[in-house]
Amino acid sequence: MARRNVGNYRASRGQGASVMVPARSRQSLFAAAGRVLLALLVLALVAVIVLGVREAFVQVNNQKINVVQIEGQLNHLSKQSLEETVNRFVEESLVSLDLARLKAGLETQPWVHSAEVRRVWPDRLIIRVREEVAIARWGEAQLLNQQGHTFAPPSIEQHLGLPYLSGPPGSEALMMRQYLQFNQLLYPLGVRISALELNERQAWTLRFGNAARSEALVNVEAKVGKEDVLERMRRLVVFLASVPVDELQEVESIDL
Repeated sequence: MARRNVGNYRASRGQGASVMVPARSRQSLFAAAGRVLLALLVLALVAVIVLGVREAFVQVNNQKINVVQIEGQLNHLSKQSLEETVNRFVEESLVSLDLARLKAGLETQPWVHSAEVRRVWPDRLIIRVREEVAIARWGEAQLLNQQGHTFAPPSIEQHLGLPYLSGPPGSEALMMRQYLQFNQLLYPLGVRISALELNERQAWTLRFGNAARSEALVNVEAKVGKEDVLERMRRLVVFLASVPVDELQEVESIDL
């Protein structure tokens, strides 16, 4: 009886009975498939990001300048002259624009003391200009700013009323410092320096007149010399404070 049962069992297995796959094996297959799918999704996402970044980079790199904004108080400069300089650069994209080169180009204009250039996304260029302030004339066609730097505008005709400074080549900054110092001493007295000269012997000579309009026209030359310059200028201040304007009108020269 036992043998027949065993034989029947084996025979029945051989006649198409299904084989059961363990649950652990099915989980492993699902996990592997999930990992493959996740990897494919990550690769697709990376590809989309790369293409998007590339497209954005191309757009940014090709972004043209559509708005040029010029700021700063302009008394002698015109926006047109500044725009002519800027127009040589605006064909470049906002990103590839060489800001240092544009700044240098703007600062070659005589009346431009300094220029600041910056980009504003997406298409704006902002230029802030600081204009030169002329304090005195230098030579026949140049002007001096407060730092003693020369600049040569196309014309100085409207600045002929500025004091005239003259000295050896390279003495511009020294001349301006001395002019400002002398002017600080004399201006409170109603005296205006019209000319200041430093000769080759390093001796100073100045010419002054009335700072305010007056019927008594004063035009005096003061020879200051080269020694104890400030002390001599103080003596001049004491003298001018003690002399009426009417009497100064008769004075042509003072040797200090």
